[in-house]
Amino acid sequence: MVARKIEMAVGAKILTCSRIIPACLSTRVGKPKVSAGTFLSVVFFTLSFACNAAVSNTYLDSDNDSANYGKAVPILSSPLQVAVAANFAKPLRNIASDYFKKSGQEVSVTVSSSGTLFAQLTHGAQFDVFLSADTARPNALVEAGRVNAEDVHVYAKGRLAFLSSNTTASTPNFTAASLAGKKLAIANPKLAPYGNAAKQYLVNTNQWNIVSPHIVMGKNVLQTYQFFTTGNADYALVAYSLTLTDKQINEAGGRNTSGRAAAALLIPDTLHQPILQSLAVTAAADRKAAASAFARYLLSLEVQENLPNWGYQPANDSLPISVDSRIRENKEVNNSDTRGLP
Repeated sequence: MVARKIEMAVGAKILTCSRIIPACLSTRVGKPKVSAGTFLSVVFFTLSFACNAAVSNTYLDSDNDSANYGKAVPILSSPLQVAVAANFAKPLRNIASDYFKKSGQEVSVTVSSSGTLFAQLTHGAQFDVFLSADTARPNALVEAGRVNAEDVHVYAKGRLAFLSSNTTASTPNFTAASLAGKKLAIANPKLAPYGNAAKQYLVNTNQWNIVSPHIVMGKNVLQTYQFFTTGNADYALVAYSLTLTDKQINEAGGRNTSGRAAAALLIPDTLHQPILQSLAVTAAADRKAAASAFARYLLSLEVQENLPNWGYQPANDSLPISVDSRIRENKEVNNSDTRGLP
């Protein structure tokens, strides 16, 4: 009779757990209180453990095409810690928000230059995913044995843009006379890949020596952009994505926060090395599955097809980009009728 009662209790507990798994997502299941002896305590403890396991291995609905990334998606009870280069911060926050709506996984975003984030990682920072603005730093993590090669992927291709307070400006061709009393902002080439691309462009067009005395450097591309928009620099070389989403430059007369007229022009990508932006899954073993799932989402068709709206090319060259979203090289960006990249 006692055995029968235990069997019924176990069956009821299993049924209850299967029905309340959604509640387990936001609630920790503690050790149950029982009074039926040691054996029953062990049974209930085992069931409680199983329910907790269901919490840490909760999956997205595989029937939802937009959430099906080829593998099951585990959800952590704590936020994923994602470090991102400044140029990709705004897209990432939107992507993370969409991911949370689809999966229930919270994502905490840390923004800085690629070089600063890389230094933090090498000194023990506990990030789950590192989104660099280059491939060199994620690959350096592989060489150092910090991550496996299969945990590194190109997630986007960036473009460099020239900002000028002169709306009639063409692709920059600086002279000492034209720079008299003026400043050009670029990101620090040692820390920021977009700063390195800017320096490569200036070197390849034989302008580096001329502009060097007039350069102000930001620690990352976002700070560099702010030098221009606040009037502390007359020109800037920054990530095109920042200019594309700035209504102050792309709408009604093209003016920045200082009230000056402003123009954004694409730099031909043949004049600097490709800006390939790579991610590395850097999570500890117990968080790696969830981190890898988020990385797969970044590489999913759903996200990649939307990258031109943020000013990036997809990581995969074979993905089609709408003709309507293309813009012309060396032409002023008009956000009212252009949204993507050539």
